[in-house]
Amino acid sequence: MRDVVHKSVEGLTPALRNILASAEVEFAEAGFEGAGMKAIAVRAGVSQGLLHYHFGNKEHLYAEVIRHRSKKINDSRLVLLDQVDLHAPNALAQVFDALFRPTLGVEGGGKAYARIFAGLIVGHARDQSLVQECYDPTAERFIDAMCQCGLDRGRAGMTYQFALGVLASVISRDGRIERLMGHEEALNTDDLIAALVSFVIGGTREGCRP
Repeated sequence: MRDVVHKSVEGLTPALRNILASAEVEFAEAGFEGAGMKAIAVRAGVSQGLLHYHFGNKEHLYAEVIRHRSKKINDSRLVLLDQVDLHAPNALAQVFDALFRPTLGVEGGGKAYARIFAGLIVGHARDQSLVQECYDPTAERFIDAMCQCGLDRGRAGMTYQFALGVLASVISRDGRIERLMGHEEALNTDDLIAALVSFVIGGTREGCRP
C-alpha cells in the first residue's frame, strides 16, 4: 500500500485529490458507517482496487480525509494568527476571527466537511486520536495567544472549546440562522464571522467576571 499519510496538500497528485474530495462528500452524506469503498470509488470514477492500493481500507481513507482538510484549515488559521497584534485592544477578537474564518472559507470544505467537522467536535471514540493529531497542535497555538490577551490557561482552553461549538452550529450554512432571524438573504461570511466573534467575546468577558 502506498503511504500518503502526512504528505503535504501540494504533494498530492490530482488523482489522490479527487479520491479524497469524493470520499469527503461520501462520508459527509452517508456517515462513516454508511459510506463504502465501492460507493466512494464510483463517486471518484476510479476502481475500488485503486482505493485499496492507496489507502488500504475505509478507516485509513477516512483518516486521510481528515488530515487533508485539517491541514488546509489549520495552515490558513496559523497564517492569520501570526498576523494578529496580540497587544492591540481588539487582539482577542482578531484571534477568534483567525480561528473562524478559514473554516467558513474555501479552505473549510463547505457543507460536506461541515458535517464531518461537527462529528469531530462531538468526539466519537474513532475520531479522538485524529482530533488530537490534526487539531490539538493548532489549538495550543490559539490558546497560547488567548493567554497573551489576558486569559488564564484554564479559561482559554474552555473558551476555545466553547468557540468550536458555536462554530459547528453555523458551519453548514444551511439557511437556518437566516430563517430564524427572518432574513430572506443569506448572511455574508464577514457578517457571520463578526457575529460569531461578538458572541464568543461576550461570553468570554462574562465568564471572566469574579
